[in-house]
Formats: sequence, C-alpha cells, structure tokens
Amino acid sequence: MSNLDAKLRVQMRIEIRRLQRRLGTTSVYVTHDQLEAMTLADMLVVMNGGRVEQAGAPLELYERPATTFVGGFIGSPPMNFLTFRDSLATGAHSIRLGEREVAIPAARETLAESDLVLGVRPEHVRFTDRGMVRGEVYGAEYLGTTQIVTVTTRYGALKARSPARLRFRTGESVGLDFRPDTLSIFDKLSGRAIRTALHEGGAHG
Repeated sequence: MSNLDAKLRVQMRIEIRRLQRRLGTTSVYVTHDQLEAMTLADMLVVMNGGRVEQAGAPLELYERPATTFVGGFIGSPPMNFLTFRDSLATGAHSIRLGEREVAIPAARETLAESDLVLGVRPEHVRFTDRGMVRGEVYGAEYLGTTQIVTVTTRYGALKARSPARLRFRTGESVGLDFRPDTLSIFDKLSGRAIRTALHEGGAHG
C-alpha cells in the first residue's frame, strides 16, 4: 500500500483487518511498514537479513523488544538508545548512567562490566528540572494532542512524547527522567536484550 496516499492507506488497513476477521482465515502479510504490521497483525515476525529477530504479539514486541533492531524498528518514533558501560548483578534494580543512578526493572542475569544500551520509549520520557539526563531542545513536532520533542544530549538526540499544551523553546535547557518499570537493557555488541523483570510482566499501557 506504499503507493497510496496517507488517508487511503489508513482506510485500507481498516478494510483489510475487517476482511480478515469476517473470513476467519489465516493470512500472511509482508511489509516494510511497521505501522501496517502493528495494526494488521495478531502475530508479528520481525526479520533482519533473512533472520527472525523476534516473533510475538505486536504489544509484546513494542514493550519488550528482544534486540535493539526490534526496538529501533517498531514504534514511531522508535525507541531511544543510550550507550553506557557498567556491570550488572542478578537482582540489581539500577544501572549507572554517567554520574547518575537510574532505576531499572530487576535484573535476571549477571554481567561483567561491558558496553550496554539503555532503551526507552518516547512516551516514557518526562521533563523535570531534576532530570537524570540534561540536554537542549532541538525542535518539536506537533501532532494535535501530543508533540514529539527532540532533545540533544551527551548520549545523542532523544525523542520525548509530550502533551501539546506544554511549550518548549529551541535551545532551552531541560532535564529528562525515564519511567523505570518500562526500561530495556541491551548488550551493545550482540544487540540482545538483557533479561529483567520487564520480561515477566504484562502490558504497561
């Protein structure tokens, strides 16, 4: 459906989904458009270079990506990634990001000190003066009731989904905090997700 205009694509997704349910038949839909995949699928399979990265319900892949590839592919905007170096002990509830301790879902495996990646969805980033990460507002994209605010930080550009009623100025210094129970930890070299309590929970909403 990539050749259709945006409004017609939305209508076609609804019609295809309605047809699937009415006929009750199993169908395989192949697409490079992650929005199409998320809205049409009961079971989603993400492939990379001919290899299956993860398979599961759309919400499972969105909230608990098995690799950095899945986290970066699923979601609009995609997951934010912050690289850091630390060790991890089974049961640990925090990691060290720069000079700050960041709360995370309890770790379920032990790792020697290595390069790791913290994954956070834009809707789980909040603005606060005492934020663990500081940066400058690069710009904002208004989407009606919400906006996507891009902030440049020492870890790269981070995107936050925020209510449209909040106002941000380009160049403004801001602090960012993250919702602890939603954070993913990945091994930087392999890209695989480190097992934490996040993988034992249900939907976050």
